[in-house]
Amino acid sequence: MQTRPLRARTLQLNGAGLRPWHPRSFSLCRRPPCRAVVSLTSSAMDYSLLKQLLDQVEAYEQHQQGSHSTSNKLARFAAWLHAQAVLTPAAHEPHPDEMHRSHETVEVQISKLVVFMNRYARVYSRLALAGTPLLTIDDFAYLASLYRAQPLSKTELITRNVHEKASGTEVIKRLLANGLIAEQAHATDRRRKQLSVTPEGHAVLRQVVGRMTQASQLVAGDLNAEERQQLLYLLQRLDRFHLPIFLAPRPESFAELLQQWEPLRAAAAPEQ
Repeated sequence: MQTRPLRARTLQLNGAGLRPWHPRSFSLCRRPPCRAVVSLTSSAMDYSLLKQLLDQVEAYEQHQQGSHSTSNKLARFAAWLHAQAVLTPAAHEPHPDEMHRSHETVEVQISKLVVFMNRYARVYSRLALAGTPLLTIDDFAYLASLYRAQPLSKTELITRNVHEKASGTEVIKRLLANGLIAEQAHATDRRRKQLSVTPEGHAVLRQVVGRMTQASQLVAGDLNAEERQQLLYLLQRLDRFHLPIFLAPRPESFAELLQQWEPLRAAAAPEQ
């Protein structure tokens, strides 16, 4: 039986930034457009998946440029790609709450569920902190963030925890009153005060950090590792959008807030 010789086929990959594959060395070049020379044993081969992947790579690069991000790590691309997937939910019986959600937009549901998640986390954390001088998750967050970056001024500590000044000041007062943090003059500017964690505060942190880690695991719920990475990616994107708004001078009204920031949101949002 006579064997058929292998036939070479050329695949054009426009704008992909790939280098042509040599049949032996697979040497690559970086100047698109380029050609990948592939030896085939069959008369036809489906490259539709590869084409889709290249389109997604191009879209990801455009997204990175638009968001001024410089990260090109494969893990971040994988998380971004997963976030773009349009999943068609399987047919199921309506959940009791779906009757109430039917008139809500996606954005309303996102806002509501973010608030709910904050409440769940506060309940779990309050139980984890029971029997300690730390009353709320904010007390723990301030103490932990100060320990990692001490010394800090009051303003710096409040800003790190994305808190209103009045609310943050109350948290700091509680920590000072319980002797978990201390206030001292700045090393070079005696007019400024700085905060640091006391030995008592460090001991409390060691006491509760294990339970707070378990509370964080509970907050992540039954999401698998891939879903947790996807959620983290989306939350980090939202944080990058909202933090500059929070740190900017406060507008006088909601109308002024929308006038200042809504055009930026609309420009960054993907086409519907």
